[in-house]
Amino acid sequence: MTPKIDDADFYKSINRAISEKRHVDYLQEVIKKYEEYKKEFEMIFTSKNLKNSVYKFRVTYLLKKLVWRDVELFGEQTFLDLAETIIDSMGWDNDHMHGFEIPEQQRKPDPFLTKSSNAFFAPGWEDDPHPTFKTDEICIRDIDYGKLPKLDFIFDFGDEHRFYIEFEGNREPERKEKKADFPRVIDQRGVGPKQYPEYE
Repeated sequence: MTPKIDDADFYKSINRAISEKRHVDYLQEVIKKYEEYKKEFEMIFTSKNLKNSVYKFRVTYLLKKLVWRDVELFGEQTFLDLAETIIDSMGWDNDHMHGFEIPEQQRKPDPFLTKSSNAFFAPGWEDDPHPTFKTDEICIRDIDYGKLPKLDFIFDFGDEHRFYIEFEGNREPERKEKKADFPRVIDQRGVGPKQYPEYE
């Protein structure tokens, strides 16, 4: 079963406002964009991947040369697990929001919603102007990597630590490997910048 958004309250409140003739044009545009958002994710979701496969990703930090991590996760683990592993591997505290985004070259630009139009975010992200998927709701196995082999990742929307994530393949776990062994960093190069550098 692929991820779904519980959007009943969203539709109820927005349709009530439209029936009361409040901000009708804007709210109709919000509904249109939300339907497009869901459709975009429906195109990249799959229920065919195995939950017990091990998935490997190359995670490259974009604001400093030669900083990357190779990360493995079980298919039933989530993108929140991937985000926390990336943040921890850089030596940072997980004290800011994060999000994954479909790269611009794989989607249409959307000035109406900017960052939120083709992204899914950390739990607790404010759903404005419409609901979004959260990283703890999407499992690694839920994505069809034949259609979406690359993703962008951002941590801390103030400092904007940006990463490029590329799917490198999946495999069956070895007999000695257990879910508790994952997620894990299996290779890495470079040191990330200090999260809070001291400025003179």
